[in-house]
Amino acid sequence: MALGDSLAIVNVSKYYKKMKAVDNVAFKVNKGEFLTILGPSGSGKTSLLKLIAGLEAVTSGSILLNNQDITSKKAYERDFGMLFQNYALFPHMSVFDNIAYPLRLRKISKQEIVKRVQDILELVHLQDFASRFPKQLSGGQQQRVALARAIVFNPSLLLLDEPLGALDKNLRQQMQLEIKHIQEKIGITTICVTHDQEEALTMSDRICVMNKGRIEQIDTPENLYKKPQNRFIAEFIGEINLIRGEIIETNSGKAKVSLANQKTITIEMAEEIHNNTILIAIRPENIQIAERESQFNNTFRAKVVEMIYLGEVIKTKTITEAGQELTLKIPPQMSKSITCGKDVILGWNNDDATVIPDKEAAVLYA
Repeated sequence: MALGDSLAIVNVSKYYKKMKAVDNVAFKVNKGEFLTILGPSGSGKTSLLKLIAGLEAVTSGSILLNNQDITSKKAYERDFGMLFQNYALFPHMSVFDNIAYPLRLRKISKQEIVKRVQDILELVHLQDFASRFPKQLSGGQQQRVALARAIVFNPSLLLLDEPLGALDKNLRQQMQLEIKHIQEKIGITTICVTHDQEEALTMSDRICVMNKGRIEQIDTPENLYKKPQNRFIAEFIGEINLIRGEIIETNSGKAKVSLANQKTITIEMAEEIHNNTILIAIRPENIQIAERESQFNNTFRAKVVEMIYLGEVIKTKTITEAGQELTLKIPPQMSKSITCGKDVILGWNNDDATVIPDKEAAVLYA
């Protein structure tokens, strides 16, 4: 079964009086794609979802479904499936009747309703729970009922608004995979809003990161993590080390960068950056403790100042000779040889880091 249509957001803005909640946003969601709109509180992500759903009217711009303009259509005319954080199940209805409700609204025959509900119950692994009521279900089961109700009528688009926010961490991680597997199986075009980075990275084909009503970057989870385009993305997605430097030479996709302590390092440079003052972004897991300086392309001498046990890794904070704080993650078995106060050599290779523009420095030196 393949559902889903393409959606295009064309220069959409939304004002609430003088406040611009969504600022000239434009992107396309492909058929069958799972796109997550991610951002901090107040970034405009929920406002954008409401515009897509037809729950709010756009101030300017247009929304196209399969190249057809739906900007002025009401929410019920768009016929999208929606799943909210609170599930919004009818407490007096059984699981079967909750799922059948949108089909009955659409005057589907009783025989077809039974078939569709049974099929969808199997899809969400609740075939033995049809006669139960919401209060007799766990949070995860209620969430699956709400998902089944949102997709049983074959909508062209599925909209998820913080769908896992009410679940505890372990169940949330389990449901992330379940929703993704169901979405892939039926092929429905899906747009999800969340502030949870892990949720976005786990479930999405692409992620649209918003900040202050604008799009900062749309990309695959891997590219967002490994190749952030600016400081906001670098700091918002996961943990990051940022080292300020100045490009002194570029050659064949590599750049020589001078740091504050006059040390020169070499890094990969995928795109040309017009401002010489840059930030080198390195994830903590890409910095390792070296036995000797020749072991890696780039090395720093540093002192360990803090070690935090996190189970799978030990988060280790260090201060370099130049006074730069760098965080790395080391395996627990290294904790016997690496202790607070110890002098170490930190190493990383050219392709372990990425370069982003240092806009703050560009303003300072302009």
